[in-house]
Amino acid sequence: MDFGYLINILLRRKWLLFSVVLLSAIATWFFIGSLPDVYKAKAVISTGIIDYKGVSLQKDNPFIQKFQIESSFNGLIEKMRSRSSIKPLTDKLLLHDLQAADLKEEPFRKPDGKELGISESELSSLVMRLKANLTDSVLNKKPQLEIPGGKLAEAYDYDYEKLLKKLDIKRIGETDYLSVEFESEKPELSYFVINTFLDEFFALHENDLSAKEDQVLKFQTEQLRSRRQELDSLIEEINQYKNSHQLVDVSKQRESIVGHIRELELKLEEQRQRIPALKGQIKILNNEILKYNKELGDYMASNIHFSEEYESIDRRIKALQDQYVENLSAGKSTDAINLKIEALRAERSKYIANSVSAVSGKAKENIDKQVRDWIKESLEKQLDLELAEAAFASYQKEVIKQQAKADQLLLNDNELASLEAEKSRVEKEYQRVRSEYDDAKLYVDGSENPLTVIEPALMPDEPESKHRAVFAAFAGIASGSLASIVLFLLAFIDSSLQSPAQFKRTINLPLLGYVNEVKGRSINLQRLFSQATSDAELEIFKENIRKLRTSIETSGAKCFLFVSSKEQEGKSFLTLLLAYALSLNGKRILVIDTNFKNNTLSGFKNKQAFEIETGATSAGFLDKFRPAASQPAASAFKQDDNLKNITILGNKGGSQSPSEILAGKDFQKIIDKYKQQYDFVFLEAAAMNKYSDARELLPYTEKLIAIFSSQKPVGSADKETIAFLQNMNGKMFGSILNKVDLKNI
Repeated sequence: MDFGYLINILLRRKWLLFSVVLLSAIATWFFIGSLPDVYKAKAVISTGIIDYKGVSLQKDNPFIQKFQIESSFNGLIEKMRSRSSIKPLTDKLLLHDLQAADLKEEPFRKPDGKELGISESELSSLVMRLKANLTDSVLNKKPQLEIPGGKLAEAYDYDYEKLLKKLDIKRIGETDYLSVEFESEKPELSYFVINTFLDEFFALHENDLSAKEDQVLKFQTEQLRSRRQELDSLIEEINQYKNSHQLVDVSKQRESIVGHIRELELKLEEQRQRIPALKGQIKILNNEILKYNKELGDYMASNIHFSEEYESIDRRIKALQDQYVENLSAGKSTDAINLKIEALRAERSKYIANSVSAVSGKAKENIDKQVRDWIKESLEKQLDLELAEAAFASYQKEVIKQQAKADQLLLNDNELASLEAEKSRVEKEYQRVRSEYDDAKLYVDGSENPLTVIEPALMPDEPESKHRAVFAAFAGIASGSLASIVLFLLAFIDSSLQSPAQFKRTINLPLLGYVNEVKGRSINLQRLFSQATSDAELEIFKENIRKLRTSIETSGAKCFLFVSSKEQEGKSFLTLLLAYALSLNGKRILVIDTNFKNNTLSGFKNKQAFEIETGATSAGFLDKFRPAASQPAASAFKQDDNLKNITILGNKGGSQSPSEILAGKDFQKIIDKYKQQYDFVFLEAAAMNKYSDARELLPYTEKLIAIFSSQKPVGSADKETIAFLQNMNGKMFGSILNKVDLKNI
């Protein structure tokens, strides 16, 4: 099916298409004009999705950023279109219309009283219940008010489905803005809906945002309080443990005790080493003194040693020495005690010197200065030895005490370390929760409603344009396109052979040529072939017949059988036309009417002229021959001499087949005889789909010519006949396509 063929289909049906387009456009024009006026109110809001407003986007990934933006816009739009968002608008509209009379206002809508089906008292009750619903909360989740016969909102067309159908929410390009539009039959209603819807949704959205944030903050507050209590409990336990075990800083305390033990051990070692030295020195001094004057020396020594003053000084030095050891163990300062001990030692040395100077003259003479020094030194060494032994015992005792204290401190330190580790863990958890709490608190304190009105709604002044011309044009184009598609579809499913090109694609048989259709004419063949006409269809028709005549003349065959798959394909028509055309070239033609089922050719036997008659019937335009009248009109030729070259052998019809009629006769011999007498012998057979005549006549012919009508579809029976013709073993001369519309050529 080529493009030109499709164009021809449209051209043949151009008036039908034009009528469909025109009627659709006119009907749409009047229909659109009859629709009620529509008023539209529009507002533009900023969402804050792109321009801050709390949405965090990943700048390093444009795809994710765009996905997040589109997802945020889609989520916001769906929320605005949700039932929970439109429910407050429904209640406000109902409240306005129900109490409009009390406020001396005109209600937006007045439903039919019968449709509403409630009394005045019931209506007042509904208004009171509706007011109570609206004052409860913006987040009112109560079910819609029911009335007898249906919902109150549905009666006013304020239900969710009706409002959503008229409410248009969409993003403006790639901007941060949303447009919110509502259209209705009244400008006041559209204006009221837009403003009320935005007010209610803004409150709802802000409440949703704060509810989520407050819930998070409340959770974080509870978590922070729990962690704080746990941390305070551990701190109190640690403090009590420190107080009960006298712990300030265990680490420093341990370092102090260890240092003190080390210092005491050094002192202890110093005294341990000093005692033997002092004992040796005293022994040496005493031996030297005894060499000179043992008695005097003992006397002096004992006298000095056992004197009360000397013993008082000695006791005082020992007391200070004990205090020195205690202060040293306690880590206190010992500088003042050292000064006092040095002062007492100086006093003791002076006392000894004075005692030695007071010895009698006789003893003094026996003791020289060296002896006195020895005695003095011996006494001092004796005292130092006593002090060293006392200090050694004291240091040793203190070392044991401090070591026990260090051991106990080590045990306390392990327990305290365990408590401190638990405290550290709880403290980290507390700091984490505190950070989350601070973030939540900061978010709550700094949060704001991201939705703002950029362009508020205005009261519509004029109704929206109905675009009657646009819709009418669109309707015309759409209907014309649909009609064209239907025509193309019909042409697609049409199995008729509309053109020679379509015949070649569909029928795998050689095509001798075609004969175009001539509509509504009655033409004498003598006149047609003897002179030129101004009718293009007739001229093309005549030339197509001549082309077919040439094919037959050059075929080399003399006996031809004309067949068709169906009746009324034009076999008789073309048989006589070709016979007449050959007669014009001086050829002698014998036409044998072997179509016993429809013996049309027999009616033309011995006629003076042939005429083509084309007329409209219920089956379409059909071409047929008719014999000219015995007394033709004056304008017609009285006698067609060309018919002298055409001989027609007719039949009387019947239900018998050719083989039955010709049984016992040597028909082949008869045909051979006629072939010697005539230049061409034409035979016609009945329709091959219904009858076997063509198959029975085929052995007596040389060539077979199949006639097909372009106005009849090819059915399954035709396909079987065509398959038979395709296997003719060389007898198939060709096909002729009859009644072709020149528009399909």
